[in-house]
Amino acid sequence: MEEQEKKSWGGARKGAGRPKGIRKPYEHICASVPAEYVDKLKALAAREGLTVGKLFQIMIDERA
Repeated sequence: MEEQEKKSWGGARKGAGRPKGIRKPYEHICASVPAEYVDKLKALAAREGLTVGKLFQIMIDERA
């Protein structure tokens, strides 16, 4: 009987999943805004090199 070849697919992937350095718990929220603001938010975040969520964090921190 021949020795079975080891398959190279399936299983855990190096670098996959949430980074281990994140220790804060996150929650999802949902907000309804006029459609024109969605495009403005995405454009502003992209211009600043941020995600929309990170943009919200900065805006809240500046006003808190």
